[in-house]
Amino acid sequence: MNSVVQKIDRWLSGIEYVLIGGLTLLALTIGTLQVFLRYSFNTGYTWSEEAFTLCTIAAMLFAGSRAVRDDQHVRVELVPLLVSPKVGKVLRLIAHMATLLLCAYYAYAGLLYAQFTYQIGSTSPNSGTPDWVIYCIVPVTLGMFALRYVIRIYRVLRDEDIDTTHGFSAELTPKSEPAP
Repeated sequence: MNSVVQKIDRWLSGIEYVLIGGLTLLALTIGTLQVFLRYSFNTGYTWSEEAFTLCTIAAMLFAGSRAVRDDQHVRVELVPLLVSPKVGKVLRLIAHMATLLLCAYYAYAGLLYAQFTYQIGSTSPNSGTPDWVIYCIVPVTLGMFALRYVIRIYRVLRDEDIDTTHGFSAELTPKSEPAP
């Protein structure tokens, strides 16, 4: 089972890297082209601002999924500092499960909304892109978030979860001095 989880993790990581990099480069290219056209030729494309914004947002959402993998999300860590490691593990499990449920709910709601926009046939006024294509970003990215949290829960249960020691690597964490 562990090798299956590792394969899924590597597969998701590859997808995330390609999409984050590709969407960021695409947004940078579109933004640069639009600025060049506007200031050099006093023209531009009506769809470019929308495309730039969508590429940037999608790249950030895929990067958020990557942050789940690497345990880089912002969180309040006061309680875990005050409790035993065993209780901290239980708290981490509860937090991961709650976040998994929330991400799954938002992915489902996003899918329902994308289906609704497909059924009514709405399109973007600037680019003519069907709205369902744009709104599919939500269920896809939050589905990836949810899958990442399933992997995190599995790893916590197997005591293989990432321990960043409250935002610092183990080498940077102050060691307690032995009692004299």
